[in-house]
Amino acid sequence: MAPPSDLPPPPPPAASYPYPTAPAPAPPSVPLSERWSAEALAAKGPWALLAMVSQGIGLLLLFVGTLVIVVAGSTPADCFTSTCGTSVGQNVAYGIETARLLWTIGLFGLAAGAGLRLQVVNVHPTGTTPEETRLFLARRRGEFILLIVSILLLFLVLVWSAAPLPTPPV
Repeated sequence: MAPPSDLPPPPPPAASYPYPTAPAPAPPSVPLSERWSAEALAAKGPWALLAMVSQGIGLLLLFVGTLVIVVAGSTPADCFTSTCGTSVGQNVAYGIETARLLWTIGLFGLAAGAGLRLQVVNVHPTGTTPEETRLFLARRRGEFILLIVSILLLFLVLVWSAAPLPTPPV
C-alpha cells in the first residue's frame, strides 16, 4: 500500500449542487384550527361560505326527504286489517315523489358544495408544515369522495324515478 503522501488529492466539491443559503421559512404563527375555521374560510370570500351553506342545506334536505318517504310513503297500519280508501295510494305516491325531489335537490347541494371546495376554496397555502399538508390532502380526498358519492346517488335516484310506483295492498 502506498504511503498517504503518494495518493492523489481528493476531487474538488461539485459547484453545481444548490446548497441552501438560508433556513426554511418558519410555519405561520396562526394555529391550524383558526386558519381553517368557518369564520376564516368565510373571510376569504363568498365561495367558502357558499360551499358550507350548500352542503348544510343539502344535508337538511336529505334528512327531510327521508322523513317524507318514511311518513308519507308508508302504508297506514289500518290498511292491513280493513280496506283502505282510494286516497291512500295517492298519498303514498305523492310522498314518494316529494321525497325523490327533496333527495335530488339535497344531493345537488352536497355535490355543489364539494365541487366549490375542490375548485375554489381548498387552495394549498404556502409555507405549511407536513402535518398541515397531510390534513389539506385528506380534506381534498374527502371532498372528492363526497362529490363522487353524490353523483352516484343522484344516478340511483334517477333510476329509482324511472321505476313504477308501488301499489298499496287492497
